[in-house]
Amino acid sequence: MNERIEETLGRNIRAERRNLGLSKVEFCLQVGISRVLLDLIEENRSNFKLATLEQIAAALGKEPWELLK
Repeated sequence: MNERIEETLGRNIRAERRNLGLSKVEFCLQVGISRVLLDLIEENRSNFKLATLEQIAAALGKEPWELLK
């Protein structure tokens, strides 16, 4: 399957967030992003900054590259 990198990233962020038992609101408060932005990221409808990816990865206990595979 030739999944786009954005799709992989959104799917992995959603899965890791759920694995930690975090609701979208809890996660957004922890990361410091809006619920709308998280929805867009998880649904592959956002271009966001690498700094945001670093914040998300840190909140998930991952390195940014781990969310891309």
